[in-house]
Amino acid sequence: MGKWLVYFILGTALQTQAQSSVYNCNFAEDYNNFSSVRMKKYFDPTENMYLGKVDLLQNTTVVESTPVRIYQIPLLDNQTYVQLWNSKDVRVDAQLSYSQGGREFRATYTKNETKKALICKELRD
Repeated sequence: MGKWLVYFILGTALQTQAQSSVYNCNFAEDYNNFSSVRMKKYFDPTENMYLGKVDLLQNTTVVESTPVRIYQIPLLDNQTYVQLWNSKDVRVDAQLSYSQGGREFRATYTKNETKKALICKELRD
């Protein structure tokens, strides 16, 4: 019984770790990289969906943090999908490829009615 519990806890921890990601994004028009966006994504088994946060940073300091729901919508070509990080006030959307891996991708950050282009990359250990 004790070994089973240890394996269950380790398996759950590894599964949770594999289902979380962090992305760092720079605004395409901000050449000084004064402002940036950090997005965190994790799977919440109680909600049965991905949840996360979109953090607005200025000089590496978080000035705004918004909890979001994350939706992944496959497109008809079965090669790409749209990922939406959505809340009442902030949305980030990106079209990604299933074979893309951690490569750089473009996204759009929308707050209130203002849209800004982002250049994002998944952070890896």
